[in-house]
Amino acid sequence: MKYQNNLIKDITINGYAIKKNFLSKKKLNFYKSKVEQIYSKQKINFKGLPKRDGKDKIIYNLQNKDIKFIKLLSSPIIKKVCKYFLQDKYFRLISNKRPNYILNYYNARSSGSKLDLHIDSHIPYLGKHVYMLQIAIILEDQDENNGCTIIKPKSHLSGSYSNRKEKKLLKIKSKAGDLVIWDSRIWHGTTKNITKKTRWALIATLSSWWIKQSMDITKSLPKKIFNELSIDEKIMLGYCAVIP
Repeated sequence: MKYQNNLIKDITINGYAIKKNFLSKKKLNFYKSKVEQIYSKQKINFKGLPKRDGKDKIIYNLQNKDIKFIKLLSSPIIKKVCKYFLQDKYFRLISNKRPNYILNYYNARSSGSKLDLHIDSHIPYLGKHVYMLQIAIILEDQDENNGCTIIKPKSHLSGSYSNRKEKKLLKIKSKAGDLVIWDSRIWHGTTKNITKKTRWALIATLSSWWIKQSMDITKSLPKKIFNELSIDEKIMLGYCAVIP
């Protein structure tokens, strides 16, 4: 489809892309209600978090909460973009017709404090090859007042760590239901949420199969959810990339 090709083009040139109205109103309401329900029942005290995360609302490991979160990442739009950038055509253990990229982590988040410019690719590098993408599915409108994402367009091609003094930044003012995808090398952060309202989004990192997952997904996934997954979804969660 044309819009998928445009997403790929935008990510290649600018380092990010936006698909408006990715979620229908019905699906948006479902996922927003589901996140709020899970968070309201969450009683775990996560120790060792960075100080800046203290004002954030976070739900870790969405893949373990409800299979519908996994199904969301299996949408044709996301699969086509991820396969284009992350597919290893030399991976021989499964047919190359199947996506062989994997889920690195999957959280729901409502930010509070400002997030300084950073990259999520761990190291900066030059070249056309992409091995990590961030997927943000927006559940509530985001602007500069409640903590929207900020980026330095084309910085994924800089081959360097972020310059936190950079002033020429783009504020991504996204609407509930939008999909935002970016190359993990791009310099990005968020503005401070100066409102008392939430700004929930689903945040996933998808990567090439050989990248170490941030969470131990294959061992922690509930058996009930595992049994309902398609083959492609099992691959995406890392079951064909487990260390022997």
